[in-house]
Amino acid sequence: MGKAVIEAHPEIDEIKFSCPNKHHFVYDLSFCDLGNNNETHYAADRPFGLIEATVQRKDAAEDEHAWMGITGFC
Repeated sequence: MGKAVIEAHPEIDEIKFSCPNKHHFVYDLSFCDLGNNNETHYAADRPFGLIEATVQRKDAAEDEHAWMGITGFC
């Protein structure tokens, strides 16, 4: 996604992504004699994490203040 934006928009030099890494498991409904065809899930509190990535144009100038004030990237 970041590469596509950089290639399509020369005015954009950098894209940042912040994605929570939450695991979702199929909920076992057999205790009440119900099937679950991969429809009902629960989000576990562990393991968990935060995946962050930056896609930057090769010739982009550094700007240490570009992301100041953007929650999660400062």
